Amino acid sequence: MADKQLDYLETIKALLEELSNDADQIKQAAGWCADAVAAGGLVHVFGSGHSHMAAEEAFHRAGGLVPVNAVLVDWLMVHQGGRRASLMERQPGLGELIVGTEPVEAGDVFFVVSNSGRNPVPVEVAEAAKARGAKIVAILSYKHSGAVTARGERGVKLADVADLVLDNHAPLGDAAVAVGDDLRVGGVSNVMALVIVQTIVVETVKMLIGRGVEPPVFKSANVDGADEWNAEQLRRLGRRVPTLLRSSVG
Repeated sequence: MADKQLDYLETIKALLEELSNDADQIKQAAGWCADAVAAGGLVHVFGSGHSHMAAEEAFHRAGGLVPVNAVLVDWLMVHQGGRRASLMERQPGLGELIVGTEPVEAGDVFFVVSNSGRNPVPVEVAEAAKARGAKIVAILSYKHSGAVTARGERGVKLADVADLVLDNHAPLGDAAVAVGDDLRVGGVSNVMALVIVQTIVVETVKMLIGRGVEPPVFKSANVDGADEWNAEQLRRLGRRVPTLLRSSVG
């Protein structure tokens, strides 16, 4: 009988089992999000390179929270040029520029996603958001971040700035499946980051309901009656996130 094992799926299952041991940290992040949402604040999500997909996942998503601000910077995304994005996130002095044009206020929660946590842009974004009174939650790989030095003269990594660090459990180098003597494939950091994001969303909503707060959640526009529901959510909460008013839920 042919081997039916799919190595990548088995790897992800093992990493999810590891992640389940981090329930306390995930619930702490969810509690902060629930506090922010209940107080009329925002949850912000930022990532550069492939990590920006965590922000896309959290923003304007069917089944997702309405008051989420995705901090999306085109020149830090791989679809605008992978090599350029990698070089740009290493440039100091950009974090304040990025956060300075976002509606970050005291009491908000600001997620910064960076597998290595070593590059200046994620670090500076976290610092700029923290200076505005937001709680900083980093999603990174302990194994990777702990094995590399910070880029730049200051020697600061994302874990040094964050109020809370959530481990994505990715290995050093991200690729998790060995297929030869010196070859690894199958990056896992994004899969794990998206799972973490959605787990926090679910726990946040549960906490809001437990407090007697109606959770502001989008419904899929492809379900009957959802357009009216979503329009009401936007009427109530969309003004703090201008991009929401130009969006539609699919």
